[in-house]
Amino acid sequence: MIAKPNIIWLTLDSLRQDHTTMGSYDRETTPNIQSIADGSDGIAFSSCFSHSRASATSIPSILSGTYPSRHGTYYADRSGFPDELPLVAELLQDVGYHTAAVSNNAYASELTGLERGFDDFTLLGTTPFDLLKSAGVRSVAKYIANIRRHSVGFETDLHAHSAAYLVNEVTERRIRSASEPVFLYVHYNETHRGFYPPLPYLDRFTDGLDISPREAASIAMDIHHNLVEIVANGCELSETELAALEAMYDGEIAYTDDRVGALYETIQTLLGETIIVITADHGELFGEESMLAHKYSMHNAVLNVPMVVQGIEGLTDEGPIQHSDVIRTLLEVAGARTETIQGVDLREEQREFAISQSPPGTLDPLLEHNASYDKTKFPTEPYSVCQNGQFKYIDRSDGPHLYRLPDETTNVASEHPDAVEQIGDFLSYWLETEGERIGSGQEITLDGKTQSRLADLGYLDHEM
Repeated sequence: MIAKPNIIWLTLDSLRQDHTTMGSYDRETTPNIQSIADGSDGIAFSSCFSHSRASATSIPSILSGTYPSRHGTYYADRSGFPDELPLVAELLQDVGYHTAAVSNNAYASELTGLERGFDDFTLLGTTPFDLLKSAGVRSVAKYIANIRRHSVGFETDLHAHSAAYLVNEVTERRIRSASEPVFLYVHYNETHRGFYPPLPYLDRFTDGLDISPREAASIAMDIHHNLVEIVANGCELSETELAALEAMYDGEIAYTDDRVGALYETIQTLLGETIIVITADHGELFGEESMLAHKYSMHNAVLNVPMVVQGIEGLTDEGPIQHSDVIRTLLEVAGARTETIQGVDLREEQREFAISQSPPGTLDPLLEHNASYDKTKFPTEPYSVCQNGQFKYIDRSDGPHLYRLPDETTNVASEHPDAVEQIGDFLSYWLETEGERIGSGQEITLDGKTQSRLADLGYLDHEM
């Protein structure tokens, strides 16, 4: 391997592991990503756990290799990323990398201070003017000409449209203009709700439904627009509604996988030796714990995400891993500093426990729709989850919860006091050391456009 290989990191928003081909799903949703995992020096990790359940906290963890309680971004207050901690882009910049990012998620942008260290940072716009400015007139014109292939046609509900085509367009320009070695972070948002796949993917997984693909998409969008009320009232979806929602989600995954495959071909053509990382910032819920999307719950449907790496020798799929481990490994390969990174070099070490942390929240939006909603179900204060493949330990204010995996419904803490003590002691020590916060960022202020953008995605229901 050359001293400083190119590094491309692709994040697919809200993608749970068990809805991917790598996760042995019964629908072939990610054949292109699976092919990358099966390629030379490729690997698909089965037990990668995100650092948090929400983009606002998990993306800063990805781009810094640190845990939410350390960087504090949207964890205890509305701080942006702290100046005291370096970001991965800065660490790679220091050793000669050209750094660039293309994002379709506002939490992966200057909003949270994550543009620091990038030579070029593009956040796709949402208004026509901003989209022209961020993606370019030529790319937008090509997108419009292909809007029935890469989106839903001339649909007036802007939430239904996909932008992965434009993500690829801008990313290709960044690759062509960058000097090597290059570190490129790309964030696709199509797999985030609401789910309305581009027209060629609308009927990809609807054969078993007794409704039309258009009706299924309409149901998925209705759930998106009314999600808080639905959850507040017990998440009582019919079998048809839940099946329609999952079919549309899977269609979005399949389309994004197609775009990843196209981008991979571009990378192979334009770049030399390149490390490819493909993952998700968190997963998605489809009724687990009577919850949808990725709100409140720290169920493994939200925490267990895909992780595919190609281009690094000596990796094995053994035990839990986290994004910070992959970040540490990449930086070690690139010869960059790693003293602030809270992961292990996966070529040499395996972690014993994966730790995920829930940000603070409020149940007020749910209580507004249902005053009798069970307020004890989900903690609203920050808390941590620690798991090792056998047990999952949740450090809750009402006492420890222990689950014997894969079951996440029966608290077996009283049956396994030794496990409670062992994992609890480990987590307590970790929180007092590695979990300690360092610094605080500038208070985040949202302009009207950003508020609208985040609200459209359901981010502002309770996270802020």
